[in-house]
Amino acid sequence: MVTVCSYPHEFEVVPHAIFWRPLAYFTMDIRTETDDLDEFEGASFSIGNDISFDLRKYAGHPKFTVSVYLPMEIENQADIDRIIGRVIEEFDLPKTAVSWRRGWDFSSGKVVRDPEDRLHESEARTLFLKIAALQPKCRVTTAFAKKEVGRFYPLSPADRKPSSTRQREQLWQQIVGNVIVHKSLFTQGLAEQVRGGLKLTTKGLNYLKSIGFAALSASCE
Repeated sequence: MVTVCSYPHEFEVVPHAIFWRPLAYFTMDIRTETDDLDEFEGASFSIGNDISFDLRKYAGHPKFTVSVYLPMEIENQADIDRIIGRVIEEFDLPKTAVSWRRGWDFSSGKVVRDPEDRLHESEARTLFLKIAALQPKCRVTTAFAKKEVGRFYPLSPADRKPSSTRQREQLWQQIVGNVIVHKSLFTQGLAEQVRGGLKLTTKGLNYLKSIGFAALSASCE
């Protein structure tokens, strides 16, 4: 379980991974700070009692990316690999969203997005829940969710390909529309179906909290 901290960690940090997702994808509890490098937006997290880390987006970093920062004293590559793997797992993050990890080649100095990175329905379901959590009474329509997706997820060229089954829609729009049609969120009890969309349940809200997404609303009542 990922827990977002409302205060910064008090340790020096080093970057060890880059995710091709904006900070808002992970949490709404975002702070703005300045260090010796530059101004940045960031959030602090913990996993259990033994893992603490920051997600940061500095002003000069590529749009729609965040970097994972671990305490400076963590230097062993095996420990770094284990922690970054755990972070990816606990955030329920697609592997294609990982642009770089410590130990990967970074000689070009450029952050490159995986060409296979596109929105799949499993990730779209979680995005739908996140968008709902920020709305009054945690209710959201499919039409509104489609308008909000770009706030939390960077659409890739693969996402923008025309749908093969729905005229006048791009692939990502079809994927988001399938969330309601396929009903997985409802059978899992994470949401209730309402006219044109869904309403987040307490179970759904607890799931979001377990992956670090601290919504502004404390309940969906």
